[in-house]
Amino acid sequence: MTKYRGEYPSSRTSLFILLLSAAFMGGLFILLAVRFTGLGQALVVPPTAPQEAVEKEPAPLQITDYEHATIEVVNKVGPSVVMITTTSLVEVKDFFFGLVGYQPVQGLGSGVIYRQDGHILTNYHVIEKAEEIIVVLNDGRELLAKLVGADPDNDLAVLKIEGDNYPAAKLGTSSNLRVGQLAIAIGNPIGEGLKNTVTAGVVSAVNRSIATSERSALRDLIQTDASINPGNSGGPLLNSKGEVIGINTAIIKEAQGIGFAIPIDKAREIADQIIKGKLRRPGAIGISYVPFDEANKKLLEKRYRIDLPVDQGFLVTRVFSGPAAKAGLKAGDVIVAINGQKITEGANFTGLDLKVGDRVTMELYRGNRQFKVEITAGPLE
Repeated sequence: MTKYRGEYPSSRTSLFILLLSAAFMGGLFILLAVRFTGLGQALVVPPTAPQEAVEKEPAPLQITDYEHATIEVVNKVGPSVVMITTTSLVEVKDFFFGLVGYQPVQGLGSGVIYRQDGHILTNYHVIEKAEEIIVVLNDGRELLAKLVGADPDNDLAVLKIEGDNYPAAKLGTSSNLRVGQLAIAIGNPIGEGLKNTVTAGVVSAVNRSIATSERSALRDLIQTDASINPGNSGGPLLNSKGEVIGINTAIIKEAQGIGFAIPIDKAREIADQIIKGKLRRPGAIGISYVPFDEANKKLLEKRYRIDLPVDQGFLVTRVFSGPAAKAGLKAGDVIVAINGQKITEGANFTGLDLKVGDRVTMELYRGNRQFKVEITAGPLE
């Protein structure tokens, strides 16, 4: 067999080149794996402890200026807000035997201590016809309360509990309220279980009026969207300083987020008069009317089948027995001025604030005849 020179050296060289290429490619693959899979970081950085084993301090609670103001008001005024429970007797009648007795009925409302000597402001309808009035203080004490006096026409009442040095809320003013400012209500919407419930909103409007019957209304009210529920009645409406700006009084059942409060300027004046025994009851002249202007004049003429002699005024739709009837007013009369002030668009009797005995001069049209009448206000009936 013939042996060729150089055969074995050539085979060794090829094998060496093959092994070198394989080593290079293996190293390249390792480098790529380290670079793009994160394996390198895992090899270098030690593993972290399990999540549950790492103790971290909770992040500090971030409180906005709005929340801070609300919290401060609640802490400041909360001790002055009381729950009022009443016991009234209602007649129990039988179909065959008539009146057979009386049954006690429990009532619930709120109030606010506004003098350190134990005087409390609340709504008249909270304590109306109550045989017994119990005041539950913020610290849980239950005290018998005495009715000092009330103004049913403005839905206000003043109570008194024995003792002194009670936490009294500061009364602010309602004369400079601005629509949109913070309004906070505190009260007892259901009972002991929800005592001192806080709701917040804004002053939605001022100088509102709502009818309480065909012949009477609550006037100059503060409208708010702070939730006022049954049981909140008599509680305070507060500003961002913790000052009482109103006494919560009513809600509109058909609407959501509409509540009303008696302005504190009026409530303070009435409460002072009640305590001094000098309260003058609101007066009335005894009419129903519809304001009109150019926008609704034609509609009223069509509805009542009359010709209105002016473009703006009050159309008298009904005259009740009382001062207006005695002065000769009739349905269909048109009032164009009150006490020398011409009636302008949107005007009504809200700002008149009549008291019993006040004299009112009116300028009227009856048909095309113009005349004046003077009426002495009588008590609301």
